Amino acid sequence: METNTNTPYTTELHLITVAKNEYATSLDERGFKPVFEYEINGQPILWDRETRDVFLTGIWKALGYTKVDVIKTIQCNPNVKTKKLRGGLLKIQGTWVPYQDARSLCLRAAWIIRHQLTPLFG
Repeated sequence: METNTNTPYTTELHLITVAKNEYATSLDERGFKPVFEYEINGQPILWDRETRDVFLTGIWKALGYTKVDVIKTIQCNPNVKTKKLRGGLLKIQGTWVPYQDARSLCLRAAWIIRHQLTPLFG
């Protein structure tokens, strides 16, 4: 079921402020990455405002996992298409995945922060 319209979902349960930002990077054909962002447990939760790709590294780190755990997750899910972003601001470096893949992975692994992920997944 496709319901995301590239804008953050609102929630009455949690007052989460979602910001719009653009981060310069030479590794994106646009020359920058336009994102929605907020934090969970001190980690950036980012998703591309145009492509809807989700920054999986931030979600996994918010869960208390390491970058190695992100790699293991991707290896266990070979159908997930990834984009590795290296270079540019550290905040945006890591593994980006399509929205539906991120949602599917989070349904299985991110139960403890599910309410905090409402702006992203609804």
